[in-house]
Amino acid sequence: MTERRPGQWPVDHPVHLDPAPAPVVQEATQPPARIVVPVPDVRLVVTVDLTNEYATHDDVSRALYEQTMRASDCHTAIVRLGEAAIRKHLELPRAIAGAFFLSAQRIEIHVPAGTRYAYFAVRVRQELVQICADHSRMVSSLRTPG
Repeated sequence: MTERRPGQWPVDHPVHLDPAPAPVVQEATQPPARIVVPVPDVRLVVTVDLTNEYATHDDVSRALYEQTMRASDCHTAIVRLGEAAIRKHLELPRAIAGAFFLSAQRIEIHVPAGTRYAYFAVRVRQELVQICADHSRMVSSLRTPG
């Protein structure tokens, strides 16, 4: 039996090693860069056409209702107006605002060129502000306190 102390290797002739620098750890190989193809932005646009000849206020209201009753939530609502619709329906800005205030993020109003109806978009915006404020008050009054 050899005499050795506990924890000592049983080597009779130890070999002397010179200290060497630590081996360089190779980083994990990077996977090849994936080609990223940008995904185009897709937005739903709803178009309402009120450019026909209308005889009465009710005809315009009916046409607006028929075109918007199955409309889903959309990004943009485009409303094309003709002179007959604007002249016959005095509350058309309110009707347009009411039709889209919850379902569209943006409303575009297209009026005939060369007409005096450029104010129409401003009136729709004013109506939207009022309708949204009324809706907000109504919803906040329905919440339970606390």
